[in-house]
Amino acid sequence: MPRTEIGGTPKVLLVGVGGLGAVILEFLAREPGRRSIVLAGRDVARNTARANLAILGAMAQGCPPPDITCVPLDLRDEEATAHTIARVRPNLIVSTATLQTWWLLDLLPVAASAPLRQAGFGLWLPIHLALTLRLMSAVRRAGFAGPVITAPFPDVVNPILACLGLAPTCGIGNLDEIVPKLRLLAAARLRAPVESIKVTLVAHHALEPFAFGQSGELPPWFMRVERDGQDVTGLLDGEALLRATYPITEGVAGHYLTAGSAVRLILALLDEDETFLHAPAPGGLPGGYPVYAGRSGVRAAPIAGLSLAEAIQINERSHPFDGIERIEPSGTVIFRQSTVEASRSILGYPCNPLRPEEAEDRAQELIERFRIHAARHGVALPAQ
Repeated sequence: MPRTEIGGTPKVLLVGVGGLGAVILEFLAREPGRRSIVLAGRDVARNTARANLAILGAMAQGCPPPDITCVPLDLRDEEATAHTIARVRPNLIVSTATLQTWWLLDLLPVAASAPLRQAGFGLWLPIHLALTLRLMSAVRRAGFAGPVITAPFPDVVNPILACLGLAPTCGIGNLDEIVPKLRLLAAARLRAPVESIKVTLVAHHALEPFAFGQSGELPPWFMRVERDGQDVTGLLDGEALLRATYPITEGVAGHYLTAGSAVRLILALLDEDETFLHAPAPGGLPGGYPVYAGRSGVRAAPIAGLSLAEAIQINERSHPFDGIERIEPSGTVIFRQSTVEASRSILGYPCNPLRPEEAEDRAQELIERFRIHAARHGVALPAQ
């Protein structure tokens, strides 16, 4: 399918304007430069109100009114989604759509939420896989050849889709949210301007909690630090940098960190020149990597002292820290036994091997079991 002509106004199709999607919208609406934003979702009235808020907010900040429009879209209807993509003809698709937001666990008492956290984030995989699978099937049906970036658990979801030939271009956030902290702390320890510090990191979604306060054994990782192009990794204790105390506000406030990373990636993908940054799952690889992103797409950046095969192995060895034993070549996911046992004992949910085509049914069962668990502890979860 043809994309918007180079030199025309670039168009971003933003699918899902919930918590994270709304913050991405607000950030993007205030960015300098000409672009149009199309919001896609089931509730057009809600999205229109959100678009109007972003327009007024940008103008209140002194920016010109951004070009934001809304279209109806239900990812469960793949044919209609493909038709919408073909009609809108975006340069770039950004999706934050998932069946249940990740922060609902924060609403439960600690005694009810802690065992589920210990089971690993992979427990919630069906919830985050289902709609991205629908989207990528519609993308292929539409013949869309541009980049697609996705937010829901890309370190694991996107490699599953790669097994099916449906990998998005890359994900957003995760290891890229750790890099600013590492640059700041490395600059302080080296008494150097932060602008002179470059961090190259290979890491999985599972590492991020440890960078912001979680204790325990670290998942595998690789870090290289340069000052003005010179390797200074040996002058620093990488694990100490990762574990260093750096308190941040927890919960939904973290959307601002993720959105900052996402908007930088979006702008890079609309630019003719390449930008060095970090992103999860480029081309469907497991975990996160340093990448170059530009109008031509996203590619893994070469890493001095580490081959791409070695980087992939680091991230594959990190899957178990998120509760996932492995991803089979067919895309079927095998969960860790501890995750299976916790899921069964806490939720009554059989966390059996997950085939991609089962994701939606499994997600609905998991959501219902979680609601029952929350109600048992006196919490009525909001509708999603």
